[in-house]
Amino acid sequence: MCVPRRCKSVPKQGVSVMSTSIAAKEAFDLLNAATTKEWRGWGDTRTAARDRAAKKAGVTPAQAERLWKNWQTMKHPNGDVYRSLRNTYGHLCAWIENAADSVEAKRLAIEESHEVDQSPSPPGEGSVAARD
Repeated sequence: MCVPRRCKSVPKQGVSVMSTSIAAKEAFDLLNAATTKEWRGWGDTRTAARDRAAKKAGVTPAQAERLWKNWQTMKHPNGDVYRSLRNTYGHLCAWIENAADSVEAKRLAIEESHEVDQSPSPPGEGSVAARD
């Protein structure tokens, strides 16, 4: 048996092994996903997109900025901020899945309408041997 002071694998008493909480990392990822959706492209800033995403999620821009800048050292994010971002992310995922389902339905409809064009032609029509 080893003495805790001499073993590096034994964490010190009262000190967290992880400096970042899982909830803070997840909240940052949710805010980052919403920011990416809100980003308008060239000429827009990530800060403006973050603030728009925060307002849509029901979070104040100051709370979003605090999470954005300090997520690596946070012990835990504000519960209301986390819940709002989580709900917004759920709606974003549902919107993406619904859009993908509609694209898939359109693709299947197009494939069904083109099946008539892809059927084999009767013998003698359209073949090279018929021209000779």
